[in-house]
Amino acid sequence: MLKRGSIVLSIWCIINFILAFIILSYVIVLKKDSPILQVASFSEAEIASLSAKTIAALNALTILYNSCSVVFSVLTWPLIRKNLLAGQTSAFWMLVFVIGFVEVMAFFASSYIGNGRWQVNVVQSMLYVVGIGLCAYPILKPRSQLHDPTAE
Repeated sequence: MLKRGSIVLSIWCIINFILAFIILSYVIVLKKDSPILQVASFSEAEIASLSAKTIAALNALTILYNSCSVVFSVLTWPLIRKNLLAGQTSAFWMLVFVIGFVEVMAFFASSYIGNGRWQVNVVQSMLYVVGIGLCAYPILKPRSQLHDPTAE
């Protein structure tokens, strides 16, 4: 179960990395405005009415968030593939709290824009819950204690 759970969490990492990388490429390489405007269902007229400073601030925040998301994915990948797969309890709890926090915050952030990216949040959260759930039993199950007759 630990191997399957780490595979599911690795898929979470890969999706998170790819989405963030695509958005960074869209804003930096293609010089497009932040996709948050479309996700938040802004009309073309509403986007046109925004000041250049507002759009620049949205682009800056998009770059900052997604660069952190890329790095987050890169840093959690070896934690999942090496430490968690080896059964390290500390890696398990680190991933429970860190990825769990990110997933909860994703829903809060999405609520400010009319839950415009709820589909991504649900898929990512399901992958997280399934992956952590599959890893939980082998890591948290009580260890059997053998009776040592010499200890008496």
